[in-house]
Amino acid sequence: MSAGFYRAFEDRYRGSRDLITQRLEAYLPFLEPLKSIYPDCPVLDIGCGRGEWVQLLLREGFAPVGVDLDEGMLEACRALQLPAYKDDALSALRKLPDNSQVVVSGFHIAEHVPFAVLEELVAEALRVLRPAGMLILETPNAENVMVGTNNFYLDPTHERPLPNQLLSFLTEHAGFARSKVVRLQEAPELRDELGKIGVRQVLCGASPDYAVVAQKNGEPSVMDAFKVFEADYGVSLDQLAERFDQALEARLAKLEEKLEVVHLHQTDHSGVAHPVAQSQGQFEHLLAVQEMHETTLAALHRQFGALQERLEQAQVSASHALASAESAAKERNLALENCHHQFLRAAAAEQQVQLMRMSSSWRLTAPLRWLAHLLQEPIQHGKASLLKFLRRVAPHARLWVGRRPAVRRLAMAVLRRCPGLADRVRTLLAPEPVDVANDLQHGVIDHAPLTPRGRSIESALRSAMKKG
Repeated sequence: MSAGFYRAFEDRYRGSRDLITQRLEAYLPFLEPLKSIYPDCPVLDIGCGRGEWVQLLLREGFAPVGVDLDEGMLEACRALQLPAYKDDALSALRKLPDNSQVVVSGFHIAEHVPFAVLEELVAEALRVLRPAGMLILETPNAENVMVGTNNFYLDPTHERPLPNQLLSFLTEHAGFARSKVVRLQEAPELRDELGKIGVRQVLCGASPDYAVVAQKNGEPSVMDAFKVFEADYGVSLDQLAERFDQALEARLAKLEEKLEVVHLHQTDHSGVAHPVAQSQGQFEHLLAVQEMHETTLAALHRQFGALQERLEQAQVSASHALASAESAAKERNLALENCHHQFLRAAAAEQQVQLMRMSSSWRLTAPLRWLAHLLQEPIQHGKASLLKFLRRVAPHARLWVGRRPAVRRLAMAVLRRCPGLADRVRTLLAPEPVDVANDLQHGVIDHAPLTPRGRSIESALRSAMKKG
């Protein structure tokens, strides 16, 4: 957006300073009791624009400060030496300490920001307000059909219309003690409930602007001083539609009475045929008008029904998103608890293993475990491994038995009684076939039954002899 565009746009379509100041005076009854409660009366006006509200509050004895991001708007404030500076609304609020302001106001800013930012803005306003302090948020009234479907979109910086039910609920949900919807800027003649209204007034006559005035909780005696919250303000679409229906029904009732009088006093058919036909034509015309009005009202009801449905869908989507986030948080916490539990179990098991390996019984049974490993190795690797193991052990066993005559006699007695076992023992004790090495100087070496170590010594001797 080019520099100065928005200032020029506001000057053309919003109105003069005097007109805006006159409209803003409608909020003074809400603020008047605050002057006796807080004599210093600090006020923050976010999105202060040309400074009409800041100037009005200075005149009324308050101590306002305005903030805005548009340099063109701030130039108008500087020209009048008004207390205003350039800053973002949320940034300005975050810089303020708790319970430091009596009023936080924002005129026609809510429709310019995303809803998440608006929600944070309301929460920050509640924080900085003193007890019984007020938040004022003014915005275009979408229930005015002309505003909601056309005028709202004149401003290229507008996000979306905000129904008054949504903005009021937002302040209550944030923690404000109470809020009031104040409809503004309607035509004065529409406030007369006996005045005539037509379709145009129904479509375009509802208050074009509204504000939600929300008050922070305070002492009951202080809150009771704000009687302005008990009144109703402005003209709603429902009020205009109901008054239009009542006026139309009254007109039709009068017409039916006139027709009945005509029928009662009819004496000459030829004399009254024309007036009756004329009245009938008028009646049919009125019926057509009524049908057109009913069609228009039905279309309006459908439109508002669609808007209400969209609002409900948005609320449901927000609820689902919140529920999903809570569910994900619960699942994450449960997973963390499970991981922590498994970690504790693993740590306890590792500690038990370390204690067991450090125990005396573990060190004492080490030889038994080694022997079990030796015995299991041939079993785990099949028959061939078992035979190899027995061939390796057999020579040592024969030497051990040979040194013990009593054991030798017992073994020989067992082998004589078990020929099959004796054959297997001979096979185990028989030397493995080896190549016979001939030596020209010493002849053939006799291969007596040797242990594996004996064979290795023999092989080393043979190699040495060949080299010699």
